[in-house]
Amino acid sequence: MRSRSLFTFVLLVYLCASVAAAPILNPDNISTATLDNGLRVIVKSERQWPVVAVGLVIRAGSGYESADNSGVAHMVEHLLFEERNSQEGLGPWVENMGGYINGMATRDFTEVTVAASSQYMDEIIPKLAQSVFAAEFTAEAVAHQRSIVSRELADRLTTTSALAEFFAWQIAFTEHPYRRPVPGEPGHINSLGLEAVRGFYNSFYHPNNAALVAVGDVQPDDFFELARQAFGDYPSGQLPDPPASEPPQTEVRTRIEYLEESSTLLEFAWHGPGIANKREVCAMDLIYIMLSNELESMTRQFEQDSLLQAAVVNYLTQHWPGLFTISAVTHPAYELDLRSAILDKINHLRTNLVSEEVVAEAKQAIYADYAFSNEAYTDQVDSLAFYEAIDTYEFAVNYIDLINQITPQQIQQTAQKYLAPDSYSLVVIRPERAAEGTEEAWLR
Repeated sequence: MRSRSLFTFVLLVYLCASVAAAPILNPDNISTATLDNGLRVIVKSERQWPVVAVGLVIRAGSGYESADNSGVAHMVEHLLFEERNSQEGLGPWVENMGGYINGMATRDFTEVTVAASSQYMDEIIPKLAQSVFAAEFTAEAVAHQRSIVSRELADRLTTTSALAEFFAWQIAFTEHPYRRPVPGEPGHINSLGLEAVRGFYNSFYHPNNAALVAVGDVQPDDFFELARQAFGDYPSGQLPDPPASEPPQTEVRTRIEYLEESSTLLEFAWHGPGIANKREVCAMDLIYIMLSNELESMTRQFEQDSLLQAAVVNYLTQHWPGLFTISAVTHPAYELDLRSAILDKINHLRTNLVSEEVVAEAKQAIYADYAFSNEAYTDQVDSLAFYEAIDTYEFAVNYIDLINQITPQQIQQTAQKYLAPDSYSLVVIRPERAAEGTEEAWLR
């Protein structure tokens, strides 16, 4: 599931009295084809408006990088929008047609999303294909984007929450590339040159490592033919081996930092299931919802004494096992109390069955949120492309059905398997030391 901040799900429940409603992403409207070069094409026909949203997703994210080219996937995504040989870049070209365009790099993939009037698809699809699969990079363009990415990373790491996230992934993973942030690591970006960019691009940017998704005013057979004309001449390629698996974490790992802050921030991180374990993914999504509600209730309960000032639960389904995290802010005097309270919540999930009523409420909340997040054509493209990139688009279609099959017993089993009391990572960001010995006292 996509990560999200805490909010009150009860307000959504009345919108879906029965979770077993019509499918959010109707499979009857979806058609697929695979081109000779391996490109997967997925079309969801919606003829309500004369608009089409298109997403081209390439399985080339930071999870495929090495220590030597950290940040290169994000750099390539930036470069896809650069002007070439005095020709207008893809972004301005689409926007001048009244369309919308966005690029995104993640740990698992890179995606370019375009939305425009359906009458322009005959022009947009060939331009998209050329921009992504016939990209030309220059040293000047790389230097220009390197400065932009460096500023983005520097700005991001000025926030305490981003620092905590950065440290949590860094200590939770020792081998897998997931340990490195998508924008790259400080100190590595400036060393990325043209050779590294071309090497990564030539390794991963092949049609057989990509999928094209369209949602909107489009006839499937017509779009398949358009895709063949635009993408069919680009050859498939030999893909590198996947990265090595992350060894199991068997101990608690802690990192403590001191900043000029008035509060203490805690970031707990447990290894969560990857997309290969779909039932566990769905069970973890329900755990995510239930813990979000419980911590929000704690925030209201303790807002006067500052035990819990704010909290966010995050879990993002990824191709390989990622992280389930809990971020919480407290007054420095209550750090140990809050750490114990959060671990008690986790232990309760491991040792007690959740009631059927609580599970039903969590399922209703997921249904409502999933429906809201798939209203727009671009949202539906993102959902289908997201799961096609890490597994298959069919998971997006079947997601609610799978959620409804999860039992309280499966939730407890998933909590026992992943949320262990002796194998998590913890980042603590405290105010500057008031006196020597404080760290030892707080770590008792």
